[in-house]
Amino acid sequence: MNGKILKISSNDLYGNVDDRLVAVFAIFNHVKYMNKYAIFAFQGEYNKKKLYCGSVHLKENSIVVFTIKPEEVDKYIIPFTNSYLSNKVDTSEYQIMDISKYQKIELISYNEIDNNNLELLDSISIKKEEAVIKKVEEKSSLLGNIILSILFVILVAAITYICLDPSVLKPKLKKLDCTMENGYNSKLRLNYKSTILVQFDKKDEFKIMHKIDTYKFSSLDKYNEFKDNKNEEKLNIKDPIYKYDDEKMELTINYSVNLYTYEYEKALDSLTKEGYSCIEGIYNE
Repeated sequence: MNGKILKISSNDLYGNVDDRLVAVFAIFNHVKYMNKYAIFAFQGEYNKKKLYCGSVHLKENSIVVFTIKPEEVDKYIIPFTNSYLSNKVDTSEYQIMDISKYQKIELISYNEIDNNNLELLDSISIKKEEAVIKKVEEKSSLLGNIILSILFVILVAAITYICLDPSVLKPKLKKLDCTMENGYNSKLRLNYKSTILVQFDKKDEFKIMHKIDTYKFSSLDKYNEFKDNKNEEKLNIKDPIYKYDDEKMELTINYSVNLYTYEYEKALDSLTKEGYSCIEGIYNE
């Protein structure tokens, strides 16, 4: 089994909560280009016949998904899905990853594909947990039945309370979604666009910051020279995901970084002074 049911760990830019569970059917690595992709659907929505996909960044116990170009969907996602459904995945081209340790998924953005085989994907991907159901024996004592009845009443009351006020189980934590259109890297002497997602903990202190920098080259010669010389390595970024786009002459770098201040207000002020435009929001842990 390669898949797993995961909870969505963040909200959209307006703080809306998504309570759906995500059935991640597989995360695979394209061996030649070392790009990671995910195919997934929302549990309970298989009747919509929609399969979703995107590029993947793995951090700690969470999976982060970003949208990809339509040609990547046609070139990598659809062929992999078809071979996966027929149990004929070419291991020299695709490496299916072990996602057993991951507990959450962050859907920053993603692509959509029509697919009529979601039930089959579920059956070959998601481990079916053995149902923990204990039958009450016919000869159980009166005392045992009374205890079960009391526990049932307590359980129903607890579930009713949570349904009426689900926020009791979902503390709302702060986050910042920031963008900067005209950044400049003096080391590479290149302009770039940057987006940042910063999440804070229950004490409004810095928890994690995920950053995406996109460098646009002015000519094909400069793009090829930069790419051939692997100049991106001069940045010394820890655990980056580099992605070149030959058609657009762009380099995208995905990575997680530490913030130089731990307090929410100071972080917002610092990012604003750096030239970022930030939208304040909330997410559920």
